[in-house]
Amino acid sequence: MSVGWFTSSSLDKQFEFCGSVGQGHPDPDVCFAEGRFWLATQPEEDSISRGPWTESIQVRIGVDTDHDARIDTWTDWQEVKEGYDYITDFAKQVTRTPAELDLSALPAGYGYQFELRLTDTPENKSKPILDQVQLHFEP
Repeated sequence: MSVGWFTSSSLDKQFEFCGSVGQGHPDPDVCFAEGRFWLATQPEEDSISRGPWTESIQVRIGVDTDHDARIDTWTDWQEVKEGYDYITDFAKQVTRTPAELDLSALPAGYGYQFELRLTDTPENKSKPILDQVQLHFEP
């Protein structure tokens, strides 16, 4: 017996097989402990992931400060990560905190742009889905 993983952008769309996880054995279980996700199996080595499942996600934000529809100022590239933690009184539920970037040092502007860099390794076989980006501006 083996454990496989599938992905889709929606529960209403067809799922695509992405590969096998771990060495395989009856009765696998997914758990969260010590800040990591574990695929607990009966062979000697369990599969471990800290999440997110892309090796590195870097973001930078640009600002048009002189209203010419061109970015004048860019932040440095900064790595961002989702966070995961326990939900009190639940053995198998984990809360997810979205990745965040502090933009309070950006100058005021007329337009903003963001860029992402996703870096992965062939061994990781992740298929990241970016489903939402929010920029919040405070007066």
